[in-house]
Amino acid sequence: MAAAAAGQEINPAIGVAAAEVEWAECACCGLREECTPTYAAGVRAQYGGRWLCGLCGEAVAEELSAGAGSVLVEAAIARHAAFCRALGCRSPAAAERLIAAVRRLLRAGEVKNKEKAVVVLEFHDA
Repeated sequence: MAAAAAGQEINPAIGVAAAEVEWAECACCGLREECTPTYAAGVRAQYGGRWLCGLCGEAVAEELSAGAGSVLVEAAIARHAAFCRALGCRSPAAAERLIAAVRRLLRAGEVKNKEKAVVVLEFHDA
């Protein structure tokens, strides 16, 4: 492969050269995510130049749709970011707790019996 010969690592599962990804940090919760520059640019275009993770993006989009056009993107992002700060979401430990909770939720869906799974999210200052 030409990219491998040039010293770039290629993830065979995705087929994207390591030089073609960047780390983006959510403007609300601080979660860092690896994504392609094209994807990051699309998210930033949607949210006034700020990058939001999927969860915060959904929360902001929900607030925008509930406001029926009267809520500006910047105001919705500012309100959600304040909410995240109030919960103490802007720490690496909070991101790890969120990832662990989602993992438990996904694994609970794999349960063969029809019992309901309960997942509790607790946010504490780290």
